[in-house]
Amino acid sequence: MLELVTDILGRAIVQMEELAEMDLDPVEKLKLHIKGIITVYFRYPFVNRLIHSMFQTQETAKAVAEAISIPLAATQKRLLDEAMAKGLIREIDPMLFYFIVLGACDHLFFAQPILHHCFGVERIDDDLRRRYADTVLNMVLSGLLIDKDGARASVVIRLGASRPA
Repeated sequence: MLELVTDILGRAIVQMEELAEMDLDPVEKLKLHIKGIITVYFRYPFVNRLIHSMFQTQETAKAVAEAISIPLAATQKRLLDEAMAKGLIREIDPMLFYFIVLGACDHLFFAQPILHHCFGVERIDDDLRRRYADTVLNMVLSGLLIDKDGARASVVIRLGASRPA
């Protein structure tokens, strides 16, 4: 199981580390990072349940933390530090950001039975993935972004199709 998780998520960790090195706006890097997490869960819908399962025992929890969670948290901290240093986002504890973002990105996929039984959604399609990414980005970044005067910036992010009225 650990090999499967590290194969899938190890590639995403490398891509995220490469993203941190890119010459891009730090807020754009955060957007791409969050969108990337949601995309991984969309492409590999079993991976979040597998990770949750693996965190139930000390041995596998330590292995997953060392291979996935620690590098993810370290790179997220780099992304946040860069954006904070440039005065683009307000200060946030990287540990809390980690749990807020991963929890938000994970839960739609982890709670698919709720989608079915409460909302009549049979499967997560690309449109729902895009709408969910838009919403997560809007909520997270609206709370973090700072405008040039130091006030919170208003942000509307559109990555894909909008939800029909």
